[in-house]
Formats: sequence, C-alpha cells, structure tokens
Amino acid sequence: MAVEGGGASGGTSASYSVVTLTSGQTLALGVGCEVMLRVGTATLAANTDPGLIDVSTGGTLNNGGALTANHLYMATIADRTVQATAATVKLLVRGEYTVS
Repeated sequence: MAVEGGGASGGTSASYSVVTLTSGQTLALGVGCEVMLRVGTATLAANTDPGLIDVSTGGTLNNGGALTANHLYMATIADRTVQATAATVKLLVRGEYTVS
C-alpha cells in the first residue's frame, strides 16, 4: 500500500489522499470517511445495510457490491471495508482509514 506524498498505512486526512492497494488488500473506513475509486476494481464488505452511501447517485452500495469508478461513497456506519480486486487499485480517500 502506498499513500502518495507519504508512506502511512492509515490515518486521517482533511483533504483527499491517493491510496494505492494491491489485489487482496483492504481499506477499512471510519465513520464519515469518503472514498472514490479511480483505477482498478474493488468490492465492499459490510455486515449490515446500507454498506456505503453513493453520494454521486443518492443510492447505496451493499455487501459484495462493486464500487463504480468515479463515484463518491461515504461510510455512515462503522466496519465497512473496501477490498482491492485488481492488481493495482487507486482510491481517493478523505477521513479516517486503515489499510491491511
């Protein structure tokens, strides 16, 4: 995992940070965290619905759903993770997150 402009494996960002994941890595989102898929593919893991709010459409993304490129998502409930399903995944992230 790489964060452009740094090397942290998590943190809090007031502005958007580019986070790069490799296949199988996960991004755990804190409540209020925003994420946008820019490169690659990724799916959501969430134990309750709604998983994430799709701010771009006003809809929701639930467990197992694929993130749509260039849509802005927000975590409004704890325990939401995004898993990289491509060799290289780039996300814009704002808020609290950790990578594993």
